[in-house]
Amino acid sequence: MMRNFRTIIMCVLVLSITSFLFSQTVAPDVMEDIEDIVEIEREESAGIGGISIETDEDEIVKLGEDLTIFPEDTIAGDAVVIGGNLSVHGFVEGDAVCIGGNLLISGTVLGDATVIGGNANVESTAIIEGDLVSVGGRVSREKGSTVKGEVTSISLPILRSVLPFAFKFIMPSKPRIPYRPFVSPFTKRMMGFSIYMVKIIALVVFILLILLFFQGGVDRVSDAIESHFWKAALAGFIGLILIVPLIILLAVLIIGIPLIPLFGIAVVAAMIFGYACITYTIGRIAAEKKGWKDKSPYILALIGLVVIEIVAFLGNLIILPGGIFAVVGGVLKVLGFIISYIAWLIGFGGVILTRFGVKKFGK
Repeated sequence: MMRNFRTIIMCVLVLSITSFLFSQTVAPDVMEDIEDIVEIEREESAGIGGISIETDEDEIVKLGEDLTIFPEDTIAGDAVVIGGNLSVHGFVEGDAVCIGGNLLISGTVLGDATVIGGNANVESTAIIEGDLVSVGGRVSREKGSTVKGEVTSISLPILRSVLPFAFKFIMPSKPRIPYRPFVSPFTKRMMGFSIYMVKIIALVVFILLILLFFQGGVDRVSDAIESHFWKAALAGFIGLILIVPLIILLAVLIIGIPLIPLFGIAVVAAMIFGYACITYTIGRIAAEKKGWKDKSPYILALIGLVVIEIVAFLGNLIILPGGIFAVVGGVLKVLGFIISYIAWLIGFGGVILTRFGVKKFGK
C-alpha cells in the first residue's frame, strides 16, 4: 500500500513539474488560438497597448489600458479595468472596479466602487449608490460627494507599488519596435547570474532569521518532513493548486477582498518558512549520515541549501562563457529548477501538516 502511495505522489510531482515547464513553452502559441475565440481589440492609445474585452452589450472590461467614461456615456453593466486607470464622469449602472490603477469618480455609479492597488478619488459631483472599497491605496472625497453604502479603506503601500509594476510585464503592449540599447549576450548572462546570486543571498538571510526566531517551529516541520515525506509532498501539491481557487473565492465575496493581500502574504511566508525547514532537514540528515555531532542548526541549514542549489548554481556559472557551455548550463539550470521546485513543494507541505510549525504531526 505504501509503495503504491509513493508511486502516486511521484507521478503527481512529475506531472506538476512537466505542466509548469510545458506552460512556459506553449503559452505563446496558445495565446494565438485564444485570440481566435475571444474578440480582442488592440488600441493604439495612451502610448501603451491593451486588451478590450466586450463580455456582452452591457459590460466593458479593459486589460492593460485606461478607461474613461465621458459625461454623455452610459454603461448598462459593470466597468472593469485591470492594469490601468478608470475614470467615471458619466453613468455606470453596475459596479466600477479598478485593479492595479487609480479610480476617479465624478459621475454616478449605481453599484459598488472598488479599487485594489490604487487610489480612489471621489469628486464633489460623484454619486455612489453602493459601497466604496479601497485596498492598498487612499480614499480622497470632496465635499458634496455622495456614498450611500459603506466606505472601507485598507492601506497597503506595498500593494500600490507592486501591482502597477507587475501589470507592465503581464499585459500585452501594442505592436511596435521600442528602442533598446545594445547589450552583449555575455552581459545578459552576467546579469542573470547576478540576479541568481542575489536570490541566494536573500534566502540565506531569511533562513538564518527563521532559525534564530522560530527554532521550535522549524524542528516540528523538519520532523514531519523526515517522518512523513510523501504526505508532506502531497500536502504541498494540494496546497499549491488550491491557492488560485481560494483567491478567486475571496475576490467573489466582497467581505473577502480585504483578505486577499493578507492571504498572499501568508502563502509567501509559508513557502519561505517551509524552504528554511527543508534545508535544515537535509542538513540534519547529512549530519546523521556522516556522523557529525553538535553541529549548529545554522550550519546544517546552509549545508541543505548547498545541496538543493548546487546544480542550479553550476548551471548559472557554466552558462557564462556561452557556446557549448550555454547548452550544458541550460540543462543544469532545468535540473536545478526541478530540484528546487520539489524542495519548495515539500517544505510548503510540511508547514501545512504542522499548521505553520505550531503542532507536531503524527504524534
